[in-house]
Amino acid sequence: MMKTLSTKIIIAATALCIATSFAQNEKLKTEIQSARDDLGSLERILTELNLIDSAYAPSFPMWELVEPNLKLRVYAAFRNRGKAFARDARIFVTALPDSQTITDIRIGNVSYGKLYSQTLLARDLRTDLLTEARSNEPPFGIKSRLVEQSNPMARPAKPDWVSADISLFGASLRFGNEWGIVGRIGEDELGYPFWSTGTAWLMGQYKSIKIGAWVPVHGGLEKLSPSGVQIVTNTTRLLNGADGIVGEFEFEWETIRINSEMFPYAALGGKFAFGGLSGRRPEYTTRNLDSLFYISSVIQGYYAFDFLFDEKRQNLNVQLGGSYHTVSIGRAIVIDGKYTIFKGGEAQSFIDPLVRIEYRNYRFDRFRVTAQFSRLLMFTGWAEIVPPFIYGEIKFSAVIMREPRPWEHKNYVYGTLGFKFDF
Repeated sequence: MMKTLSTKIIIAATALCIATSFAQNEKLKTEIQSARDDLGSLERILTELNLIDSAYAPSFPMWELVEPNLKLRVYAAFRNRGKAFARDARIFVTALPDSQTITDIRIGNVSYGKLYSQTLLARDLRTDLLTEARSNEPPFGIKSRLVEQSNPMARPAKPDWVSADISLFGASLRFGNEWGIVGRIGEDELGYPFWSTGTAWLMGQYKSIKIGAWVPVHGGLEKLSPSGVQIVTNTTRLLNGADGIVGEFEFEWETIRINSEMFPYAALGGKFAFGGLSGRRPEYTTRNLDSLFYISSVIQGYYAFDFLFDEKRQNLNVQLGGSYHTVSIGRAIVIDGKYTIFKGGEAQSFIDPLVRIEYRNYRFDRFRVTAQFSRLLMFTGWAEIVPPFIYGEIKFSAVIMREPRPWEHKNYVYGTLGFKFDF
């Protein structure tokens, strides 16, 4: 009898514990759901507070940030907090009407609002952004005018500007930051500038990918053009231009970036060109028709990164990699009044390191200086003369620590004025 009673008591106590536990679980679930609802309400409130009322948005000054190093600093600040966007994403800044406080940062098509603008951007960076916007001296932090649109918080469906750049070394036409047409003369990546190779790269561009044609350039010779006009050059070229295909690319890769605000950018890039020497008129070839040297292939790969040693206005862009190119020999025979090209000898291939360091100064007196070694040593200087429309550029290459090959100059130098316009 006692045993039966004890069993009943144990069963009753167990049932009571289970019922109590169930009730506590239900209460806990209710509290968790209530907390989730409260959190959702708070998030909606914070979201509303973080955005500008569309009715008042036109009263808030908004501008596109174009100063290169300021853009790099903004990119780095957001990337260090796990935000991802394209390397060339456009940046728009919105401030209070008194231009004393930033209320929104938009990178690409994402607006981060006042909260992120205040927490992700350091105080000195926010100050520099507002200072550049109020500055009346170049380089301007804004795109020379405020963005005028009915809803300035919305990203334009299409870029509203075109950038054109032209000089003796090449030309480019870029539509916003997506598409473009690029042309350049010479093989700078090998250390052969301007007319020294007799080739030009004509490419279509989408973002950081360029692909197009390798075409011969008929300048740089001590001969008359078909019209009888002397083609001006400082040094007669020793190479003939090839026909073929070319391309280049540079892909940003966050994984290989050094985790520091001083290294805001890292990428893998490369260039290639493949072609041959086609038939052409006599006045377009070098003198020795039995030894027509020409570059028939180029392959390069590199790792690139930016280093900010002055957060505000100075940085270095470094490329480290390898380079391969082939110099072939053709022989010209006249057939039906036009040269037909045959093989004139064995091609020679070269594998070299690629080291390229560019110093960029974005102070009032903007300029860039580049040193590069890849078979030849090459220096490039670039500086604004009438900001931001007219600039000067000079290139110098030299053979060092060896004798020049038959197709190489001991040194080669050329300079140009360039013109740049934004529409």
